[in-house]
Amino acid sequence: MTSVRFAAPALAYAAAALLAGVAAPVLAHTAAASQPAAAGAPGIVKSVKVEPGGLYEIVFNPADSDILIAAVGPRGEARGAVARLNADLTPGQSIDVSANPLYGLGFNSRTQTLYGTATRSGSVGVVDVRTGRLVATIKDGDDDSAHVREVIVDEARNKAYVTVVGGEANDASRPNQIWVVDGATNTLERKIDAPVGGLTGAALDAAANRLFVTGMSSNDVGVIDLNTGRAVGTWPTGSEKPTNVAFDARGNRLFVASQGTGDLTVMNAADGAVIRKVPTGEGALGVAYNPGVDQVYVANRQAGTVTVVNGADYAVLANLQTGTFPQTIAVDPATNAVYVTNKARGLPRNAPAGTPVPVDPAGDTVTLIRP
Repeated sequence: MTSVRFAAPALAYAAAALLAGVAAPVLAHTAAASQPAAAGAPGIVKSVKVEPGGLYEIVFNPADSDILIAAVGPRGEARGAVARLNADLTPGQSIDVSANPLYGLGFNSRTQTLYGTATRSGSVGVVDVRTGRLVATIKDGDDDSAHVREVIVDEARNKAYVTVVGGEANDASRPNQIWVVDGATNTLERKIDAPVGGLTGAALDAAANRLFVTGMSSNDVGVIDLNTGRAVGTWPTGSEKPTNVAFDARGNRLFVASQGTGDLTVMNAADGAVIRKVPTGEGALGVAYNPGVDQVYVANRQAGTVTVVNGADYAVLANLQTGTFPQTIAVDPATNAVYVTNKARGLPRNAPAGTPVPVDPAGDTVTLIRP
């Protein structure tokens, strides 16, 4: 899987239905917002501004050592793109998705296939990253209302799992579902009901073929057996608005970021027991784990920080001011570089037509962190 992934207004993770053409992204360097840190502590290397802005999810491509970023552009403007940056944040070539911008991203590095969620059309766009072409659009029949949010990829099985945000648990009128996409045919293979309310994030235990899902309104983590398609448990997090989750295969742990309580919950992935609570910051949203250095990264959207947590003793190693609204995180396991998207301040939803978009130097940026 890739990172993860969003805030309350950003529950409307979206993705592309049409992709056409290739264009180079426009970037401008911003000052790195690092603060003094102890020797050897994680720190910010630099941040860059990414056009057309409106940044959401980020994924890392190990084949090319570059990153792909969902950039939906300013509200009301058709400028969506999948921006591409090299590992050092210098610009690469982006993919034009203006016809139906991507918000949530999942990436299969083996097939070089990008999956993106599009809430506006209730669809999943499938993109060949090598050519920059849309190769498929996946929908649930004629229904365009599905609130598709996040994509988790199982590269070995060539499957993609898409979270569909619903209402309260067991609300048949607004079901919380997982779409299972067959990567060989890029078609919707089946739908699985999730045992949580307000489904948002997901993480894959590939060895056991289990999917863990977060219930933002039910405040729990659900467990799905992907072999049978059945829910096999729900575990309370003890936190409010758990939004995204990462899985540690070696330690059999879950790391859950909860917006409501601004914390990281560490859970035993065997039975759901809470191991530790770590306060991180207001609006804890995105979470990623790097087993190579045994560190957890939490993007605290409202606090404007990324918290780095030691996976051995759960001590906070750093709180880094990365940008205005830190959202999602991707990790390069080869170099241990950490990449963070920071969304910008936008117009209020009731802003009159013609209101200028606020200038936000620290928003719509990608930040590079070194452990």
